[in-house]
Amino acid sequence: MFSQLLNSLLYNRLPATKSPIRKGKTGILLIFIVAVLTIATTLVYCRSDLLDDYLPTTEEHEKLITEQQTNYRDKRTIIFPNDFPMADSKLVSYYLQDLEKALDPEDLVFRNRFVHRLPTNLKYTPDEIDLFGAWSDEANEKECSKINKKIKVEGSQPLDKSSDLKKILTRFMLERGEYYDEVERFFPDLKTQLEDGSYKKHWVQLIGSSVWLKQYGVHLMISRVFYTKSGQKVQPVISLSYLQVFDRDWNELENVELIIPQDDGSYKPISYPQFAPMPVYHNEKQTKGRFYGVEDPRIQLITNPQGYEEPLIVYNSHHRKIKGTEFEHDVEGTIKFDSYRSIFMAWLWRTQKGKSNIEEVPINDEQFKNMEYIKVKEILRPNGKRSSKEKNWSMFFNHQEKLEYGYDNYVYFVYQFKNLKILKCPIYDDAPCTWEYEQDDYMGAGLLHGGSELINVYDVLEKYDYPEVQSIIDKIPNGREIWIGLARAVMIDCGCASKFYRPNLVVLMKENNEYKFAFVSSFFSLGIEILPWDEGKSLCEGKNLIIPNGISSWTIEKQGDKLTDYMAFTISRKDSTVEVVHMRGLLNALLIDNPQPKLLVGEQKGFATNAHITCSLEYSDKFCKVYAATTKAFEKLNQPEKPKEEKKQ
Repeated sequence: MFSQLLNSLLYNRLPATKSPIRKGKTGILLIFIVAVLTIATTLVYCRSDLLDDYLPTTEEHEKLITEQQTNYRDKRTIIFPNDFPMADSKLVSYYLQDLEKALDPEDLVFRNRFVHRLPTNLKYTPDEIDLFGAWSDEANEKECSKINKKIKVEGSQPLDKSSDLKKILTRFMLERGEYYDEVERFFPDLKTQLEDGSYKKHWVQLIGSSVWLKQYGVHLMISRVFYTKSGQKVQPVISLSYLQVFDRDWNELENVELIIPQDDGSYKPISYPQFAPMPVYHNEKQTKGRFYGVEDPRIQLITNPQGYEEPLIVYNSHHRKIKGTEFEHDVEGTIKFDSYRSIFMAWLWRTQKGKSNIEEVPINDEQFKNMEYIKVKEILRPNGKRSSKEKNWSMFFNHQEKLEYGYDNYVYFVYQFKNLKILKCPIYDDAPCTWEYEQDDYMGAGLLHGGSELINVYDVLEKYDYPEVQSIIDKIPNGREIWIGLARAVMIDCGCASKFYRPNLVVLMKENNEYKFAFVSSFFSLGIEILPWDEGKSLCEGKNLIIPNGISSWTIEKQGDKLTDYMAFTISRKDSTVEVVHMRGLLNALLIDNPQPKLLVGEQKGFATNAHITCSLEYSDKFCKVYAATTKAFEKLNQPEKPKEEKKQ
């Protein structure tokens, strides 16, 4: 009985009743609940508060949530942040009275007590990565071996986090929210597709990007779900943004509410999973070559001026801007538009009414102007200039700047990898970006593009008080910052497939006011199996790819006297998967186990060279050619023999 009482206080599942409980629905019932909670609180918090520190074991905690997700999937799991400023015993009354929300007797309400942990039973494959360094301005791109360094890491096989498309699309259709009503005109045959199974041809999910929410003990993931009328993956009509949460073992949690802090000190619930109501320009009468919606979303956590962490996404989207107007007789006229694919940012826990900041002349404005969307803003290049297509910017954040302001005031982007260009963009002010750094005047995207965001090494190291980690922090020279991420080069017609993609490791360094890529790697694969672009076809038909999307977490584990780091990152294969891979030992190779890491050398050179990038691309091309020869030989060897034709008599 006492353990049940503790569970009711710590997890706040209400006693069974026949209907949901609402504030004011019945005064007697509410008084009864308050009385029960008051008595329970007195029992638990008496005896000099000895029980105030009672916590269930991790196993008990996980068992309750597993039971909820298994036996009460249609009921909610409501998670308060671990720093919520009220006792556990007051969570239910806060939800009912302050948030004025209903509760079902089988809803589970609790404060998070989970910390991050690695998935168990992961099998790792050793791999070797070729790094090319920028340590001299006189480096010769024809002598790549002189700037080459090999490091050893290990990679896990991918964890498949792709959704059941039939399930999530059916729910989207049946719930028929305002956002569904807005976008359904692009896929009027959805009901039929779900019934006859043809949705598999027309709907694709890819490009997952996630972050660990330490306040809630869950991974928050955004992915792209697009509709293609033609059934071709390269011809999407509209892309939707799907948000979902996973527990620390990467099991999806259904029907979850996170209780989110607001700027005024209040809180609000946000439900997952959901198709995010993103404000985008679209016109169902003009779909050829437009690719509407949110493409390539990347998610990161920022600390806001109020001091709490919130998720920010960066993405590209098609939109239009007024080019000019022509009027006749001062009454009627014509508005001319230019079309752009621009970069936007969005605050997933903030909202806006309508989308006037996206569309200057809204179509069906009466329908949209009062709708609640996720808050977004366009990110403008210096002087407010737009180019016709912007994609593949790699975001990162300045650690020292965050210490100065107390929060993240700017987001930075690698705009161009070769002939390095970096943008500094205000998060909160409506002002264009400025050029933070330009290696030279050359503008051109080249073959090396953005993949994941770049993670500041300080942000990884400062979470730990291990002496070995503190020693590394102490050795980082003043004025230096280091970021690590995953780019992706594209090799075109290199011997296998029309386009060939793999991750490229990049290490960005800031030394006072100068930047450089200290290391850029050639292609690597971590032993990940390649999937054919089209089922049943050769691996060298269509496209052949592993696309890195985002870095989900980066931790350092200690076993005995040994420190080992684990980077979790998301990938897509064949442009139709959402998967998580763990890389083991990257920081070990670069910093922890390296007795004389070049990243910590005091005097730095190589800020004017591009030789290391040229070499990384040259070796990536060799990687493709070796892969092509090996794959084609293997496929030929394993090709079933054709039956011999009988000779005619």
